[in-house]
Amino acid sequence: MRVRTLYRYPVKSLGGAAVSELEPSGRGFVDDRRWMLIDERGRFISQRSLPGLARFRARIAGADTLIFETVGGEVLGEVAGARPVGEGNVSVTVWDDTFPARLVEHPEIPSIVRQLGLPGARLVYMNAEVHRPVDERYAKAGEEVSFADGYPYLITTTASLDDLSEKTEEALDERRFRPNIIVETSVPFAEDNWRALRVGNHQFRLPKPCARCIMVTHEPETGNRNPRVLAELAAYRKEGHKILFGMNACWEGGEGTIRVGDVVEETGAVSS
Repeated sequence: MRVRTLYRYPVKSLGGAAVSELEPSGRGFVDDRRWMLIDERGRFISQRSLPGLARFRARIAGADTLIFETVGGEVLGEVAGARPVGEGNVSVTVWDDTFPARLVEHPEIPSIVRQLGLPGARLVYMNAEVHRPVDERYAKAGEEVSFADGYPYLITTTASLDDLSEKTEEALDERRFRPNIIVETSVPFAEDNWRALRVGNHQFRLPKPCARCIMVTHEPETGNRNPRVLAELAAYRKEGHKILFGMNACWEGGEGTIRVGDVVEETGAVSS
């Protein structure tokens, strides 16, 4: 098995980009979901209720500039100094977690959020002084996560996507599942039995499958919904009230970066 694709999403719920290599860290790939848009109550803003956000993305330029643009490349604005330091100065909520984050203040932000259709939204950053632990039911001591829904990494496989594509009779875009690491495989849903992987020079623990929501119905770049994707997935990937696709993962150490083409080895599996 090898790494097929790597993705990074600088701002939670905006579009990301495929890249050739990324540096892992405990909270996720460096700069993955380290920024987030919040409403007036401090709650995270998501494509779940605003699918049109799929038409926008953010990318990092230089050391500390965040550029917002349409998926077609039209720049909405640039936020220089987007990495404020110091302890969190605004309370934010991601699902059941409420914790402090660092407010990003810049004169371009009001214009940018208006163009995103989010007047009044604020931008926050998770720096080294901001801490958010992984769900203690599945975490090891000290494990943390960024602004991602619950886990630092999401791993999917090519064979599982091909299997679902065959059932939906549509070549599904891998980006609708918002993975970080896509592994080239030959057996659909072999990942159900994985509990640990070595990816290049890095070790990952896979605590649980990923429960999916309406976001997998969104067409990348447009936000148009295709309900059949979730319906077909539910027909054969539902356990209890959860529809599963992909594996949540936590980084357990390694050296250097992870690159497209790196060898992937299963180092732990469900006992038979």
